[in-house]
Amino acid sequence: MTITTTPIHALAERMSWARRTTRLDIDSTTSINDGATPMIFNDITAKGHENVLFCHDKATGLRAIIAVHNTTLGNALGGMRRWHYANEEEMIYDVLRLSEGMTYKAAAADLPMGGAKTVIWKDSPDAQPTQAEAVAMAKFVDRLGGLYIAAEDVGVTTQYIDWMVPVTDHVMGGTSAEQGGDPSPYTAAGVVNGMRAGIRHAGLGDTFKDLTIAVQGLGAVGWKVCQAVHAEGGNLLVADIRDDILNKAVTEFGATVVGVDEIVTAKSDVFCPCALGAVIGNGNIEKLQTKIIAGGANNVLIDPIEDGALLKNKGVIYAPDFVINGGGLIRLAGLYSGFSPDEIDKRVANIEHAIFEILETTESGTTHDAAIRYAQKRLDAGHPLSATNSNA
Repeated sequence: MTITTTPIHALAERMSWARRTTRLDIDSTTSINDGATPMIFNDITAKGHENVLFCHDKATGLRAIIAVHNTTLGNALGGMRRWHYANEEEMIYDVLRLSEGMTYKAAAADLPMGGAKTVIWKDSPDAQPTQAEAVAMAKFVDRLGGLYIAAEDVGVTTQYIDWMVPVTDHVMGGTSAEQGGDPSPYTAAGVVNGMRAGIRHAGLGDTFKDLTIAVQGLGAVGWKVCQAVHAEGGNLLVADIRDDILNKAVTEFGATVVGVDEIVTAKSDVFCPCALGAVIGNGNIEKLQTKIIAGGANNVLIDPIEDGALLKNKGVIYAPDFVINGGGLIRLAGLYSGFSPDEIDKRVANIEHAIFEILETTESGTTHDAAIRYAQKRLDAGHPLSATNSNA
């Protein structure tokens, strides 16, 4: 197994895609030919990353990036996303933004953990994981000595985690209860709790009865959200790329099927995105017909700053994703940190209080701004506030 290095100027040149589509860089006027800092370091510096590790295993063909964003509050925990990226630029962009989001997610949940993420490049959309690949990935994780704790994310199954467990102690999830098991019930519970905060803030009551909830993505989290909404008498609009799961939702919940793209702008009380992120931006905000956006996906807004302001001007309530979808992280980080089951459940339930507090303190900015302040307060303290204030 080897860690390969690409000349930094070549990486910088290939970062031009991310530069054109994101705000990753500090100084958009910097040229890679003017002797200034290469763009990839601008990107890392702008977001405050501590470590970015490019991994390659010759035997399996594994190509992965581990990005450790911030360890102020403790060693960094974050999922591994296994995805078929169009190019390296997309891969780098994804791992930098996701790992930064994990820092704020951990801080907002008042956990003694930092933020990190791994992305694994699939050679093709249909490329299946192998035990050899998982073992190779585990060896890279283990080399970091606990600085990074890996977990599940899109494209990584409990089986993949189980393959890693014998190789490294620094992985959570899988099928073993000691490793945390499937975190999706906790993520879904946090999303439901956050949705309750949103409907209370909007004056729509405190249950989902007779409300219309549009759920995009019926994976492990989205399906459990639908179960909770249906149990309280809510009406469901659902979208997914799989016909079998849509048919099941119609049968079990009486749901109405909507197209994957159309559901974003469908008329609803709550739009709950539970698939991939970047679904809300200036191209569709004016067309929105929902009162609240609150879901389990990461990085829902294409540009949190600009899109957050557009949503506020339109009167759409946005529950920041890195707070509302923190339940799974709370479960895994809690077990890793030695929390009791009751303490983990209490912290997942507290997502409702956290979202409500954030929504109630947005007079001078957006909910994204308020959520960043909420998390930054804990980062600035240098430790979880619960360590000194149990009411935080």
